[in-house]
Amino acid sequence: MNFLRKIRDIFERKVFLNEFYEDVQNLDEVLLEKRIEILRDIANPKFEKIGLKNWNGKYLWFSDFNKEGIKHVVEYNVLKGFSGAFTFGNCFDFVPTFSGKKLINHRTEKSTKIIYLKKTESWQKSIETQRHINPDKVSTINEKKFRESLEKVLNRNLIKIENWFKENETIEKNIYSLKKDAENPPFEIGTRIISFEYILAFLNREKSEFKTAEFWLNEH
Repeated sequence: MNFLRKIRDIFERKVFLNEFYEDVQNLDEVLLEKRIEILRDIANPKFEKIGLKNWNGKYLWFSDFNKEGIKHVVEYNVLKGFSGAFTFGNCFDFVPTFSGKKLINHRTEKSTKIIYLKKTESWQKSIETQRHINPDKVSTINEKKFRESLEKVLNRNLIKIENWFKENETIEKNIYSLKKDAENPPFEIGTRIISFEYILAFLNREKSEFKTAEFWLNEH
């Protein structure tokens, strides 16, 4: 198994380096203004189809709050190496977060934030397995590659994201998913800013499950 993994790693590293050298030769980075224009043209219509009708004019798409105070959100994240990737998840109007010493309640469009956060499947898998190739990476090396990779990543993940939203549209369903993630957390580089336990405390408080909320707050 280790031998096969080494062979895979050598092959993927070669593919990665070949792509890197090709990119360097064709470098014409897509900068912010052009990037936003292309996201508007390609990403906006796709996200509207899954209910994310609001756009902050940059890297955030989101629905309205539903009757349980849950809003679905997708964010484009700028990464190192002329690339980007998408995270998605839920914002809650009853789960505050801290910014420095300031308490933020995420009840307005301007304060919209992914509180329960997920990475796209292949991006998460590439982190967990420490693989060189991430099929969910959007390249900003030049306009042609940005458009092509953006289309591919969205087409690969849009249905998965939509299904996750459908599976996590109530407080009860979010509690179920968060408990599973708390018991078997995904591998992270660095520390998750908002812990699953912290969110669970507020979700249970919203359901008037005060003892359970206290338990999760202590776990956090």
